Amino acid sequence: MAFFRRKSRVPDDPRPAIAQFWAWWAEHRGDVLAATEVRFSADDADVAADDRRSDDLIALLRPAIAAIDPSLNWELARSTTKRFTLVVSSGGKAELRALAERWALAAPDDPDVEFAPVRRADPSLFESAVMKVDDYDVELRELVAGTRVDVQHGVLDVVIHHPLFPLLDREHRLSVAFLGLDAALGEDDAERWIGEVEVSADAPIDAIPVAVLGTVVDQLRPAGGQWAVLRGTSRSGPIVALVRRPLDRVERPLADTHVAVVLDYEAMPDGQPREPAIVDEAEKLGEQVLAELGGDGPRVIHVGRVTGGGQIVVHYYVDGLEVDASRVGPVLEGWTHGTAAVQARPDPGWKAVAPLLR
Repeated sequence: MAFFRRKSRVPDDPRPAIAQFWAWWAEHRGDVLAATEVRFSADDADVAADDRRSDDLIALLRPAIAAIDPSLNWELARSTTKRFTLVVSSGGKAELRALAERWALAAPDDPDVEFAPVRRADPSLFESAVMKVDDYDVELRELVAGTRVDVQHGVLDVVIHHPLFPLLDREHRLSVAFLGLDAALGEDDAERWIGEVEVSADAPIDAIPVAVLGTVVDQLRPAGGQWAVLRGTSRSGPIVALVRRPLDRVERPLADTHVAVVLDYEAMPDGQPREPAIVDEAEKLGEQVLAELGGDGPRVIHVGRVTGGGQIVVHYYVDGLEVDASRVGPVLEGWTHGTAAVQARPDPGWKAVAPLLR
C-alpha cells in the first residue's frame, strides 16, 4: 500500500514576488545604474562594501529587494566581465537560500550587471580593502587564521585574529571574520568547508593569512563522489546507513523539500531484515523513485538510505515548487514486503538528515 503525506505547511510560492522584482528592474534599471557611483576600478579596493552603495542606490534597491523577502541581504560586488555584480543572498539563512537561487535564475541577461545569489570569492579584497568598524579601519589583509582539520566531519575549524580585535567586541570580530572567509572562499564554500569559527584577540600559533585558506580547503575536496556506510544503534536496535559523500546543503540550493520513502519489512529481533535480499530490492525501488522524481540533478538529489527497526527509509531532497513527490506513489505499489509510504515536507536546512551529513 502506498500513500502520501505532507506534514508541514507549504511555504508561499515566491515566484510572483521574484517576477515582480524583475519587472521593476526593467523599469528602473537606468536609475540603478545612474545611482551606482563606484566603477569597481583597480584603485577603489579600499572602499568597504557598505560604502559602495550611494543613498540613492539604497533608496532604490532596498524596498524592491525587501518586497521579495525583507530578510534577504544585498550588496554590489566586482565583476570580471561586466560593470558590477548585484548580489542578493540569504546571508547564511538556510530557509532563504533557495529563494536567492530562484531570484538569480530568473534574472535577465543584462549587458552591464551580473546577478549572483551568493558572495563569490574575491581575493583582491585582501590587497587593500578596509572595513570601517567602530571608527577603526580594519584592513582585511591583516586577517590571519589558526586552522585544524576535523577529519571526522571533513571540515576546517578556524580561529581568526586581527591586530585590532582587542579593541572590538565579539559581534564585530565575527562580522570581520566572516567577511574575510567569504572573500577567501565565497559564501557557499565557506559554509561547506568551514566548521567551527572562533575569533581571538591573540594571534594563533602557526597562523596563516586568511587570504590563502582556499588552498587549504582544496586539500579537503574529495577526488570524486562516493558512498559511505555508517553504522550505529537506535532504541530499536542496530542501524546501517548508506550515505552520499560529499553531501552538503549548498550542493543543491533549490532542493528545499525532504522526501522520505519509508519501506516496512519483516524484521529479526534486532530490527534488521530477515531476508538480506530485501535491501537490494529497496535499492532498485529507490532508483525507480529517483527516476520518477526527475533523476539526480539541480532540483533532485538522492541522499541515502537508513535500514533498521523494521524499516528502510530512503532519503531525497527535491525542489518543492517544481517536483511533485506524490507521483512516486504508483512506484511503491511494487513493494511486497510491507507498507510503503512517501512523506514530504519543507526542510530547507536539511534537518531531517543532519546526523548523516557529517
